[in-house]
Amino acid sequence: MSHSTPALSSHQEAALGDDEEQSMEIMSLESAAESHTRFQKSISRFSFNGLSSTQQSPVQDTSSSSTSSAKTNPLLKSPLTSHLGKRSRTQYELPLTEDASPSKKPAKKKKPARGYSSPEVYAHLNHLNDCISESLDIIFCGINPGQRSAEIGHHFGHPSNHFWKCLHLSGLTPERVPPTEDFTLPERYQLGLTNIVERPTAEASELKNSEYKDGIAPFFSKMTRYNPRIACFIGLQTGRIVLDYVMRSRPKAERPTFSPGLQPYKLVHSKPRNGSAEAGSETVFYSIPSTSGKTQGYQIPDKVKLFTQLGVDLKMLKDGNLVTANLVEIMP
Repeated sequence: MSHSTPALSSHQEAALGDDEEQSMEIMSLESAAESHTRFQKSISRFSFNGLSSTQQSPVQDTSSSSTSSAKTNPLLKSPLTSHLGKRSRTQYELPLTEDASPSKKPAKKKKPARGYSSPEVYAHLNHLNDCISESLDIIFCGINPGQRSAEIGHHFGHPSNHFWKCLHLSGLTPERVPPTEDFTLPERYQLGLTNIVERPTAEASELKNSEYKDGIAPFFSKMTRYNPRIACFIGLQTGRIVLDYVMRSRPKAERPTFSPGLQPYKLVHSKPRNGSAEAGSETVFYSIPSTSGKTQGYQIPDKVKLFTQLGVDLKMLKDGNLVTANLVEIMP
C-alpha cells in the first residue's frame, strides 16, 4: 500500500529552507578553511630573508608604545637640573658622538663624509670675523666656518643649521636672530661667537685633527683676554679634543671621560670681570653637539634641551649656586 507524503505547512517549508542555507554556509566555511590550510603549506616552502619578524606580522602590540618611546629618548623626559651645584646632579643618557644612534635607522641613506681637503680647495672663501667683546655671559665656539657661512660672511649661515633656532627656543634669546645679525649678539644678549679653526670648509670632516689641536692655544688665549663666564663648544669632537689636550699631562687612568654638558675644568683669571667686585673670576667650559642639520645622533628637541640646560647653569653661575671648586684649574 502506498503512502503519500504529507504536505508541509508553510512554517515547516521555511524552517527546512533555513536548514539548507546553514548547511551550505558550513560547507563554504570548511572549504575556505581547507583552502587556507593549503595556502599556508604552499608558502611554507618559501623563505623571506629580507623581512624581520615585525615586518612579517602586520599586527603589532602598541599597548607599550609610549613607554618604549620614553625609554629610547630619556633626554626629552628628564627634568631640568644643573649638572653641579646645590641641586642634585641629573645624569643624562647621552650619546657621546653625533653619529646616528645604533637603535635608530636613518630615514634615508647617509652620504659618506668627505675626506681631508687642503686649504687651497677653499682658498676663494674669506674667514669669518669673531663676534665677541669682554666679559660676556657665553662665547660659543664653533668648529670652523661652513662654506655657506663663509660665502655670506656670517656665523651658522646655512638654512639647515639649528643654532639660531636652538638659541631662541631655549630662551637664550627672546627672538630668533637671523645669521646676518650675528654681530649684534654681544651688545644685545651678552653672547659671542668664534671658531676653533679659522679656515672654512663645506664639512668639518675635511679638517685634520691636528688643525683642531693647533687652534686650542689661540682659543685659550682669546678666552683669557675676553674673560667670558662660559665658553661653549658647538661640536662634541671639539670638546673631546680640548679635554684630551687639557688633561694630557695626567696618566690615562686618571683622565676624566668626556661627556656633553659642563666640562671638568675651568680657567681662572687674575683680574676681575667687568662690573664684578671679585678679586678674580673664572671661565667654565661647556660642550654641546654640532647644530648642523647633518647631525643624526641629536635631533632639534635634544639640542634645545642642552641649550636650555646651558641657560640654567648660566643663571646658577651668576647667582653663585654653581659649585666649581671641584673643577680642574687649567694653565693654557
